[in-house]
Amino acid sequence: MKITTIRTFPITLTVRPEYYIVSSVGAHPISRYVVVAIETDEGVTGWGEATVVPLWSGESQGGALALIQDHLAPLLRNRDPQDIDFREIDSVAIDNHFTKAAVEMALLDLIGKQQKKPIYELLGGAKNPLRIPIKFSIGLREPEDSAAIAAEKVKQGFSAIKIKVGPNPEKDLRRAEAVREAIGPEIKLNVDVNGGWSVEEALREIPRYERFNLEYVEQPTPRWDIDGLAAVRAAVDVPIMADEAVFAIWQAEQVIAKKAADLISIYPGKNGGLLKSKRICKLAEDAGIGCHLGSNLEWDIGTAAMCHLTAACPNVQVGKYPVDILGPLYYSVHPQEKPIQFQGGCVVTPSGPGLGIEMNEAEIEALVEWAKQIP
Repeated sequence: MKITTIRTFPITLTVRPEYYIVSSVGAHPISRYVVVAIETDEGVTGWGEATVVPLWSGESQGGALALIQDHLAPLLRNRDPQDIDFREIDSVAIDNHFTKAAVEMALLDLIGKQQKKPIYELLGGAKNPLRIPIKFSIGLREPEDSAAIAAEKVKQGFSAIKIKVGPNPEKDLRRAEAVREAIGPEIKLNVDVNGGWSVEEALREIPRYERFNLEYVEQPTPRWDIDGLAAVRAAVDVPIMADEAVFAIWQAEQVIAKKAADLISIYPGKNGGLLKSKRICKLAEDAGIGCHLGSNLEWDIGTAAMCHLTAACPNVQVGKYPVDILGPLYYSVHPQEKPIQFQGGCVVTPSGPGLGIEMNEAEIEALVEWAKQIP
């Protein structure tokens, strides 16, 4: 099998207005993606997805399209996917984590189809259940609105809720109080600050949330301040999760060495691919630190990859900490014949070869045309 063509599709989706996310980083009313299709001379296509948010990862649609077509595509053409050393992708450009992850995702999809194995088998086999518990994430909404959404999701079977906090201490606290009252004491609850607090603010605010029995506080301090994150973790009783602080493997090593987190959030896009996420997960496991799957509101392709990663990584502690594999719930359109299945607060890992999803290319091309109308 030889790679013949690499095609890219810029996709823009509107987030369902009843769920759109507002956080310390800003509003997320639309999502932009680059979908990658790697085609072969045997008629087999591998699919990947880059979730591009300039304010979050520094990547844009235009930048991702250019990097793939001008630099990564020439590296891949006329080669057997199984002969490609994935480290070659890093030799082309630094950073650009989500873009590189999209290409790796498509290659793994191809290899899985070649070998007639799901990606989780390529990664070493399923160590976690294929039916994965997830949480629902609620943005910076009014406390009453947040409470109503949380109560609705608990009725649908969710066992965990995440709420965004950060810019307005008193209103954030009221949001947490309203949600906890709405969901009761048994449902897991955590807050995500998205790096919106200084060390001093984190030390002041986190004790105020202890009465809500939080599972953890996610990324309380800015991503660049690992020493500050370590200082917060050492001073508070609530577990601390590192998310934005860990894009690259070297950052994970720093967080581990400085004892800056009780949990590390991984996901293929942020870490530059499934293989890097899996490596970070093993580093954390060796250090006695659990891992969790975060989200950048991936579409269905990226969501399938996240499911396969979770299934293959026993240190992603899904029983204790339901994960953030929930992106498709925020959109009304989907790119494949059979959408990702969500059942009773769980997501079901696709089990076919590769990513396990059958793409609807006509739908993708229609969405490319529709996106041209969005500024």
